[in-house]
Formats: sequence, structure tokens, C-alpha cells
Amino acid sequence: MIKVLSDNLINKIAAGEVIDRPSSVVKELVENAIDAEARQITVILKNGGKSLIQIIDDGIGMDEQNAILSFQRHATSKISSYRDIEHITTLGFRGEALASIAAVARVELRTVPRNTIEGTRILMQGGVMQTVDKTGGNAGTSISVKNIFFNTPARRKFLRADNTEYRHILSVFNRFALCHPDIDFTLINDDRQVTHLTPTPLLQRISKVLGNRVIDQMLEVADDNALVKIGGYIGNYDLMRKSRNDQYIFLNHRYIVDRTINYAIVSAFGDLIPRGHYPLYVLFLEIDPERVDVNVHPTKSEVKFADQQMLYTLVRGAIKRALVSEDGVPEIKLDSDTVQVDASEMTGWHKPQRPALDELRSFSSEQTRIDFDAPADPEQSRMKLDGDWQAPKASSTPFPVTPTPKETSPSLNSGVLVWQMHNRYILSQIKSGLVIIDQHLAHRRILYEKAKSSFAAQNSGSSQQLLFPHTIDLSAEDFEHLMSILPFLEKIGFIVKGFGGQTVVVEGVPGGMRVGDEGKILFNILDEYKKNAGNEVDIQEAVAKSFAARSAISAGEKLSTESMNALIDQLFATQEPYFCPYGRPTMITMSIDELERRFEKR
Repeated sequence: MIKVLSDNLINKIAAGEVIDRPSSVVKELVENAIDAEARQITVILKNGGKSLIQIIDDGIGMDEQNAILSFQRHATSKISSYRDIEHITTLGFRGEALASIAAVARVELRTVPRNTIEGTRILMQGGVMQTVDKTGGNAGTSISVKNIFFNTPARRKFLRADNTEYRHILSVFNRFALCHPDIDFTLINDDRQVTHLTPTPLLQRISKVLGNRVIDQMLEVADDNALVKIGGYIGNYDLMRKSRNDQYIFLNHRYIVDRTINYAIVSAFGDLIPRGHYPLYVLFLEIDPERVDVNVHPTKSEVKFADQQMLYTLVRGAIKRALVSEDGVPEIKLDSDTVQVDASEMTGWHKPQRPALDELRSFSSEQTRIDFDAPADPEQSRMKLDGDWQAPKASSTPFPVTPTPKETSPSLNSGVLVWQMHNRYILSQIKSGLVIIDQHLAHRRILYEKAKSSFAAQNSGSSQQLLFPHTIDLSAEDFEHLMSILPFLEKIGFIVKGFGGQTVVVEGVPGGMRVGDEGKILFNILDEYKKNAGNEVDIQEAVAKSFAARSAISAGEKLSTESMNALIDQLFATQEPYFCPYGRPTMITMSIDELERRFEKR
């Protein structure tokens, strides 16, 4: 039997399309404030927005009749005909936001029109209007949203922890702050003022939101043609991050997500982007609204372009021109150890073909375990090589995060049976053939298990004090993530203290970590943690993986024989030496039979 749903139920269903968490409420209400010509906007939160979200603006306000109509579905002052949909110039236009919010929360609206002394106060609960009366106050609108999803417990239980919801709101807040540097924004969380951003030029606003470290490394992008006007800033090569968090695209002052534009930006960098790194950018595109459809997604974050291929070409060209400017050329530093390559060696050079999967994986069922003795005691964990020979014992000093090269690569007749290939892989003979160890992935496993052990220990891990403490300016989002994982970083051996606002001072790092890279490593850990946080329920697991991934020796670092032996010792003292924390193999083997087959002896 077909039924006509009640308005109350329709509103609750519609709310699910627009409002999925507290950050959605902030987005919709701040958009309304901007459309109302506000020059000052304050966002007040409690318990990550679960208990309270209050948006206060100094916009044009509403009279009583319009205030009442604003809670009706599809009631809007921004469009009146289909022609208007083809020429959207405002952030909101559907007339669904307030109705959807009021359907799943307790809402109080206070609004005073400009040039008047009396306004309207409305109380809503679960989509039902409770009270309409008079109020006074400054011109503008204040909307308080309390106990979101109080009447839909099935949806409320899917909200995450307060800090997680707050970080989602902070991400939305930052988008508006970057898009509108001419507006005064204030964010207050649990009675603490997180940030106050006064109107500034765009570059200064970027440095306030993303951290002061970026201001000298941003390249201006400016291009104007018949189709699109492109402006904003893109980070130079030194600002590459290991996450996509600091990438902002604004279309006609609306934040959007678009693969085509992202790909155009990345392709402009060409092969100069290291694997796993992403550029930082804050870009503004202005296009004739008739050539863009913003009505393809309930949150309006995705759009359709009439000239997508042309747009790709124009954006890519604008970014390339910024990168080849004088400020965009990266400084090339060569040290005394740089290997000089003869030009003749490059003749006929070609990219090697990727080996077949079965060549890389000699992990058949009978080869999964390698012929090593791996006792739990690190002193006894030296691997047994061919015959009775054992590699010389390493120093008792723990294997450092960045070993210092001390020796040249051993020759075959030097009596040492461990070699480093291309400063990436450690090779050694075993009874059944050959083993190849990935130094980076192996060190990941070691650091991961050390971090997990540190979390379980009563005392913090060993630290080395820095002679000159390192000051780091963080964005508000990075600062909140750091505060979440700081107790675990201290367990590992970091000593990080607040220095006011969103600035911290690194006074100590884990024992053995290379001094001088602590700022970069800390940023890398934060990037990796943000990438892992959505997949890991256990925060300790996410921190351990992030620390291991971003603190391990990298491919390309030269290791001494002593360091290689220490690495092997510690790898086979771990509980799971054969795989890194992300499940990738730390080593592969090639049997004698396989070698002979390849030499066509069989």
C-alpha cells in the first residue's frame, strides 16, 4: 500500500542528504552567513559540535516573516525560476539547510535586520516550531544548534569521538577562511579561542591557516583568458607533503573537489614530484556560472564543466608558468659524495621493464621461511649464512635511524658476505641461494615493533636532547592532530612542548634519529597519521605505523657493513620479520635452482 509520508519524516530523510555530521551544519550555516553579506563570522563549538554549534554573523538579518519562512523546505530568496539555476552566484540556493538542521536538532534563531533595533527569536525542536517572539541585539543573525540527531539515535551513534568531529569542522572552517580572506573569522572550541583571523591579503591568510613556514615558499598563479580566470598560490617543490590535506580549489568562491583540475596541477609538475608526495595549493577559478553546473551534488562540492578538456589545458599551463618562474626553480645542492655520471653512460638509456610478479616473489609455500636462525635475543639473532661462517658482531649500539656511512661497499673476496645494492637493497648468500632485503621496509618493521613496545612500557623511550630546540609553526588542523598523538610520541622519545598558539618546540627526539630533520620527520609523521587514522581503529597502531613509515631509513641511503649487519640482527629479532607493518614483504629469496634455470643450466 502506497502512503504519502508526513512532512516530519520527509524532513528527517532529506536531512540525511545534507546533514551527515556536525561539520555539515557548520558548512551550511557559514554559507548562509556569507550570502547574507557578513563581514564578521564567529563559530562556537562544544563537544565537537555534538552539544552545541553556534554561528554568529553581522549580516543583513531577517524580519519576522522571512525568519519563519527560512525554516520551510525549499523556501529561498536566491532563486525564483529555472533560469536562475543556470546562473548561480550564491553559495546556497536550495532552501534545504535550515529545514534539514531543524528536523534533527534543537535550534534557536535570533536575527535583527540592519538599521533596526528589534529582531525575531525562534525556537525549533525536531522540525516543530515552538516559539516565535521578539528580541534585541546587534544587527545580524545568531543560530544555535544543540544536541544534533537527538531524535534520530540511530544516526547519532555513528558520530565519532569529539576530537574527530572537531577536526572535520576545523577542516571546513579553514576552507571558508582561505576562500574569504576579506572576512573576519573566529573559532571557539570548548570555551577556548582557537583562532581569530582578521581580514588580510590572501598570502597572509594562507600563512595564518597553513602555518607561517609556507609564506616564503608560495608561488603566485595568475592567468586570465576568455574561459577562466585563475589566481592564488601554489607551493614550490620544498613544500611537498605526504598527504593531500593542503589542497584547496575554489570555483566562483565555492570549495570544490575535482579530479580533472587536480590532475592538471599534478601533471604541470611533471616527473619532479617524488613518489607519494603531493603539492600544496590554494587556487581560485572564476568561470561564467552558465558554463558550470553546481547542482549535481547535495553538498555542492562536485560540479560539472561545459569545457572540461579546455579547462584542464588552461589550468595546467598556468601552473607550469608559475613553476618555471625564477622563484619556482628548486635549488640544487650537491655534496662531496655525489656520484658523477659520465654522459656516455646515458647514451641509449632506457627505462627498465618492470619484472614479472613471479620474479619479484620467490615466496612459494616452501620458500616462505628463509634458512635463518632468528632467536629472540638480538645478540643471538645473527643470521646463519652458507657454511659455518657468521658475520662479525655489530656494535652494541642500537641501530640508528640514519646510519652514518663508514665503509665502502665490500668486495666479493673481502670475507664479508653482506652487500648493499644501489643503496636500496641488502644482499646476502644463504644456504638455499640468495636473499634480498629492502632496507627501508625492514627498518619500518623494526621501528614499528619498538614503538609498540614503548607504548606498553611504563617509562618513555630514550631521547636525545637537541642542542638547539626546533620551533615549528603548525596549521590549526595539524596542531589538533599533534595534540591527539603527543602522548604516544613522547613514549617513543619525542620531547615536544607548546610555545603559544599553534607553535611547538621540539626539544628532544628518539635516540639515534638524525638531528636536523626533526621538523620534516614530525610533519611526515602527521601526514602519515592523518592518512592512517581513517583506517585504524586503534590510535596506537596508527601512530606506530606512521612513526615507522616516516622515520625509517630511506631508499638511497648508503649503509656501512656494520649498519647492515645491525639491521639484519634487529629485523630477525622482531616478531614478524618477513613483512612491514603495511603487509609488504621485507625480503625476497632466489633459490639456486632458480638461478641455474635462468642461466639455462636446467
